[in-house]
Formats: sequence, structure tokens, C-alpha cells
Amino acid sequence: MTDIFVHPDRVPPRFRPLKAWSHMQKLLRDKEDTEQVFHIIEALNGRALVSNFEAFAESARGQVLLERKEYLPPLLDDHSWIRELPEGTVGRAYVDFMEREGLTAQGLVDESDKFRSQIRDYDDDLQWYGNRLRDTHDLFHVLTGYGRDALGEACLLGFSYSQNRGRGVIFIAFMAARRMAKALP
Repeated sequence: MTDIFVHPDRVPPRFRPLKAWSHMQKLLRDKEDTEQVFHIIEALNGRALVSNFEAFAESARGQVLLERKEYLPPLLDDHSWIRELPEGTVGRAYVDFMEREGLTAQGLVDESDKFRSQIRDYDDDLQWYGNRLRDTHDLFHVLTGYGRDALGEACLLGFSYSQNRGRGVIFIAFMAARRMAKALP
């Protein structure tokens, strides 16, 4: 089994709904303010990330990935090798999506770093796992077929909740759905 390193100074995550609400108000004022998403998730997810990480680390595939600890953004942003994949593959669909939408994996990292600049960097396996979840977000757009409009993002967050049970993502999805419903005639 791969040795797992979780920094001993890590403080157990707390459930902070008032903090989440404050950041939700900012997100509702500017839906492009992606930094707020990270604040909301961190405030509401409690032990979900830790529990999911523990299950991941105990799995055979998780152990292989933890052993390699590949950092995905440079791989995902190097479209030259992905473009060589056959038409109709997930890789080609991913590149088409990212180029059509004007996105980069590094762009999501940059938004995450705005949030991370306000919290301690533990540089441990749990942080690597959290980064990997972040780095695969746009892949899930491709796999699910959900777009980047408000409805697509809300649906993708609902899908993400089914994968990781983080209360932050389902709260964002709920609030987005509520806002869309209010806008209907």
C-alpha cells in the first residue's frame, strides 16, 4: 500500500453555513466570480472531502494514482498530443470543448489559487486529491454533455454531488436552480 501523507497540522473541516451564505451572495451578484465557489464548498463540505479521500486512498486504483501523483493541468492544456487521438474520443471532445469555450485547466487553477491564498497550504496527499477533483471539472462537462450556461453548471454540480456528497456543490446547484426558476414567467 502507498504511504499516505496528510499534514498533522491540518484542522478538521468545520461546517460553516453563514460563511457559505456570505460567499453565495457574492456569487449571485457575479456568477463569473469562480473564487466564491471554492469558498462555499470549503465552508459546507465538512468531512466529505476527507471521507472520499480515505476511500480513494484505500482503493487499488487510488493507490496507483497516489504513487504517481501526476499534476493534470499541464497535461490537459497540452492539446497537441490530445489532438492526435481519434475523432470521437473523450480526449478530442475535451479539446474541442476547451477551445470552443476559451478555457484552460490552468485558468481554473488560477481561480482556485485566489481562494487558496487565504488558507494554509499543506502540500499533502489530501490537497493533491482535492486538486485532482478541481482539475477534472471540465472533463465532466464533456462526459455529461452539460454546457457552461447556468443550467449546465447547476446540472454538473448536481452530478458532482452524486459522486462526492459535498454539500457545497449541491447548495450552489440548488441556488442556481432557484434563481433560474424565479426568472421564468
